Amino acid sequence: MIKLMRRAGVVLVAAAVAVGVAAVPASAHVVTTPNTADTKFFHTAFRVGHGCAGSPTTAVRVHIPDGLHLVTPDPVPGWEVQVTRAVGEGVGYGRITEVAWVGGPLADHDVQLFGLGFRIDEKAPEVLWFPTVQECEVGETRWEQIPPSVAEWHSVPSPAPYVINTAW
Repeated sequence: MIKLMRRAGVVLVAAAVAVGVAAVPASAHVVTTPNTADTKFFHTAFRVGHGCAGSPTTAVRVHIPDGLHLVTPDPVPGWEVQVTRAVGEGVGYGRITEVAWVGGPLADHDVQLFGLGFRIDEKAPEVLWFPTVQECEVGETRWEQIPPSVAEWHSVPSPAPYVINTAW
């Protein structure tokens, strides 16, 4: 019961943050949509709607947190999907640690969704943080900062996208 109440509180905080994100210009962050996983098999997308200080996006690299399995990136026309696996676990068989979409380019004010499906393990944390690096023709933006809580997501300049795990 306590775990259920705690998860309900996390979902309420996530909803409040989502309302705050909706009030911020779409170009402010890279976000996941949807961002609350209520099933162990889940699909989300990383929404990129801006470049790096006006420069077009050429790659989106997403770190995959522990507790996720069967990671399956969606193909995006004009982009090559690259998958990095954990070292030492065999070619093609190690846990996926990073997914990258490379190509494009995505113009500064255009929007693109980069989809990702996965299975959430029972021991996965309640907040799944996805540190993301957005590479551009000139420069990059590192969306890697993890705030103390989802409620404090807007308190850091370059917050990592996240998914609230309510699957278990």
